[in-house]
Amino acid sequence: MRKNYVIATAGHVDHGKTTFIKAMTGKDCDSHIEEKQRGITIHLGFSYIKLSDEIFAGIIDVPGHKDFIDTMISGINGIDLVLFIVSADEGFMPQSYEHLQVLKILGVKKGIIILTKCDLVDEETIFFAIEEIKDKTRNSFLENAQIVQTSAISGIKIDDIKSLILTELVKEETLCLNNKNFITIKDNLDSCFQMDIDNGNSGAINDPFRFYPDRFFQIKGIGSIVTGTVLNGTLTKNKPLYMIPRNKELRIRKMEAYDHEVNEIKAGQRASLNVVNFEKEDFYKGVMFSEKLYYTTSLIDTQLTLFNVSKPFEIWTTVAFYSATIQAQARIHLMDKDKLFSEETCFAQIHLEKAVSLCINDRFIIRNTSNDITLGGGLIIDTLPLHHRRRTQKVKNLLTKRVSGKLVDLLCTEVAKTTKPISFEQISNKLFKKIEFVEINTNNIDFLQYDNWYWTKTEQEHLEKKIIRFLQVAHKNNPLEQNGKLIEDFFSIIPDFPEASKSIIIKNVLNLMKHRSILEIREGTYALASHKVVLSHKDHGNINWIDQFILNQRMKTPLMSQIIERAKDRDIDEKRLKQMLFYLIAKKRIVHFHGEYLHVLIINPIRQKLLEYLYQNHVGITVAEFRNLVHGNRKICLLLLNIFDNEGITIRIEDKRFISEKGIESLKIPYDNNLNYYNKKK
Repeated sequence: MRKNYVIATAGHVDHGKTTFIKAMTGKDCDSHIEEKQRGITIHLGFSYIKLSDEIFAGIIDVPGHKDFIDTMISGINGIDLVLFIVSADEGFMPQSYEHLQVLKILGVKKGIIILTKCDLVDEETIFFAIEEIKDKTRNSFLENAQIVQTSAISGIKIDDIKSLILTELVKEETLCLNNKNFITIKDNLDSCFQMDIDNGNSGAINDPFRFYPDRFFQIKGIGSIVTGTVLNGTLTKNKPLYMIPRNKELRIRKMEAYDHEVNEIKAGQRASLNVVNFEKEDFYKGVMFSEKLYYTTSLIDTQLTLFNVSKPFEIWTTVAFYSATIQAQARIHLMDKDKLFSEETCFAQIHLEKAVSLCINDRFIIRNTSNDITLGGGLIIDTLPLHHRRRTQKVKNLLTKRVSGKLVDLLCTEVAKTTKPISFEQISNKLFKKIEFVEINTNNIDFLQYDNWYWTKTEQEHLEKKIIRFLQVAHKNNPLEQNGKLIEDFFSIIPDFPEASKSIIIKNVLNLMKHRSILEIREGTYALASHKVVLSHKDHGNINWIDQFILNQRMKTPLMSQIIERAKDRDIDEKRLKQMLFYLIAKKRIVHFHGEYLHVLIINPIRQKLLEYLYQNHVGITVAEFRNLVHGNRKICLLLLNIFDNEGITIRIEDKRFISEKGIESLKIPYDNNLNYYNKKK
């Protein structure tokens, strides 16, 4: 069971919100001189209440006056329950209705209606006030909320309300899986993720830490203090902390929750942080604290709902945007409607005037540009969307998937936004959620999964076509080469893929194409199954001539110009000559090394002779000694030794060569202690 909750007041100005909190907690939240002088709440006020031995609730006192609605919006982000205040003598007022609409848009699901100042009116007035409340809250989350008659002055029902608050907060707690955000079972994939979104508004404790400071002050000798509601995650003193969007690293000196110093703060708590490296000029509405570096965005996809407005929204509309403590001017682009009328909902892409830090499933409010009328609000469904210049059906389908909040749908849409493979870790970072990696059945969805990487079936089809074209060119250039290309050779056709994904993606795609008989594996390479080497009678004659010509050179390496000149006498052009040389190399008849050609019938006996010598002579062999052993010149001997080094059968140490384990194995002699001399040399 959770131990920390956040409660907020709401309601029309001067209906007794601050007085009620003082009666319940003993703290006067109107602490500013201006508030005392004007008799209304201007700034956010904070207190807390102990509901049981272990359960605490932070209380946010929000201003009710219409001029301070933006302050109210920043204060109630992330609350679990609202105390909706209505005075018995005035009843439901304009700000009462506006606050109710804002609360609905911000996703608040629990509330208690407090009818204040009941000692100032008679029973009949109270009766009509209650009937009016029932009428005004119909079809809202407060429709079946309990209505409690109170008087903050006389203390009527105050103790009963504390008990009622506790009951409402823990109701259905066993169904609320906020602390089980890690996805581990495929069958419960969507349901677990959805519960995290739907239950409560204080965020998931297992998510990365996220905190928007709503107040800042400095105390001499202590330093900078910020306060706010922990929206997600858990923070301890030894964790890293960054100020976003400047990516400035901070250090925590001290943390407090409910007037007590603590070593850890969690989602659902009101907390204050004493931070180092954070100054007055760093604080502004919209700055975010996070345990890791986080992206910013000026473009978001949303589901938008209008309140009862005087005129509909056109395709483009300019508004003031609010979410958490963020405030920005914005332009709204309707996605699936040409006009949006009162009480209607649609998809919209919002262009913000500045880059901010937001997460999917955050709530937002929009007001008119004069900031005196609340127009509506909604749910953020993508914080890193593509720029939807055209309102196509594909875009609408993508947005419909996003709004479901299901992990599979979110995965699909994140994959669909890129032509490159994207890892599960990257998706987790984009969603700002700690989601444990799982296997997902992709048979019925439009993306593919290879290990930890995902990409679309469409992009795989494009890659398969690239692979076919790549091999077609290779086979055309080397028609006498039976083999194809190594896995690494295909990397050149996916230069912009993440390095970690290249081998995984290419290997899987090549093997799938092999299973469909498009490709064949030939001596460790991939070739088109349709590619066959066809030699004419003339080709056979010319290849045999080249083979014999190289063999006849014995311990001499012919220049390429010599081979070309002699080939012309047989009407073999240079291109065809090279193809035939590659054919002989593939057939292991000749060796091409550092631009030189040698016949294997020359190399093989020399290799055998050298290995037998080195096996018997543990002191190794120099170049000069090798020349005497094989009766060759220095050039050919250096070439041969480099070939053997490259084969791994000899090892060079200073100016000598020694036999390697691979060399001994090639002699088919059981390995014993004959390499002791080599180990000592190493």
